[in-house]
Amino acid sequence: MNYISMRMHFVVMVMLLVAIIIDGSECRSSCRLTNISITVESEECGSCITIDTTACAGLCKTQESVYRSPLMLSYQNTCNFREWTYETYEFKGCPARADSVFTYPVALSCECSKCNSDITDCGALSQQTLSCNAH
Repeated sequence: MNYISMRMHFVVMVMLLVAIIIDGSECRSSCRLTNISITVESEECGSCITIDTTACAGLCKTQESVYRSPLMLSYQNTCNFREWTYETYEFKGCPARADSVFTYPVALSCECSKCNSDITDCGALSQQTLSCNAH
């Protein structure tokens, strides 16, 4: 290999390395806040509303073992709330003693971590938009 050929080979390798690093950082940062709408119906109050809030969505880097040992626990990281708060909505015009308050979480930040099934539904999130008439 002559000097020019070696230099071109080096330049191509550096460009590939940079592309891999940039692509890898994109994958790592794809767990992020996203705006969602929640449709809530109160049969007691006779009303239906759509609440706009924030949640966490995106991909997290994970590795799946080729061999699964019953002795070794395995899990996949998922995009979860790191910090959150709760907000409430009070339905108007409800009869006395009706449960007129709906409390929902609002994500403040996100992280890739093991899904905690004690506080989170770890199943797949439906992409279907629901409406109050979808019964």
